[in-house]
Amino acid sequence: MKKLILILIIFISINLSAQKGSEIFFDEFVECYYSNKETEPILIYENLNGKIISELKPLTELNCWYKFSISESKNGWLKIENIIVLPNCKENELKKNIELYKGKWILASKMKINISDLDVEPKNGVKFFNKPNLTSDLSYQSGKFLETELIEINGLWARVSFEVNEKKVIGWLQRKDQCAYPWTSCPFQSD
Repeated sequence: MKKLILILIIFISINLSAQKGSEIFFDEFVECYYSNKETEPILIYENLNGKIISELKPLTELNCWYKFSISESKNGWLKIENIIVLPNCKENELKKNIELYKGKWILASKMKINISDLDVEPKNGVKFFNKPNLTSDLSYQSGKFLETELIEINGLWARVSFEVNEKKVIGWLQRKDQCAYPWTSCPFQSD
């Protein structure tokens, strides 16, 4: 019995320590990703329009991507809260210290946010607002999966752009509809 309890304690502590590094990636920040389809490195800047301090090479492993938590945005720039490489890709410096670039900046271009992979009538789908509040008029409503490009944030709201029928649409997504996973879907949460 003592062995079973000891094994259970070890198992629980391993799981808790594995989750600790990514627990800051949930509801507290806007999250986005940099697709593994991209071929250019991500340049990390000391401050807005400042000196480049590092670059993150594109990931070459299948189904690996950089996931960012963003705390602020200004004029096409995003302030990094933390970065992680997902899922369990090769050893990477970011796996040891996800806050390595905390407070540094990246350009918003090519940063993505998806919406859920759903198949419903547009009137029942994800809402894109003209302003970052629930009382704003809608700019678009989608009942289908969309990959969007992050433009800026306001609190937990993400302003994104995407194309529908060769027309560019820009709108604000509330946090519950943001999905920072390029090859899997986040659950759709109805209002």
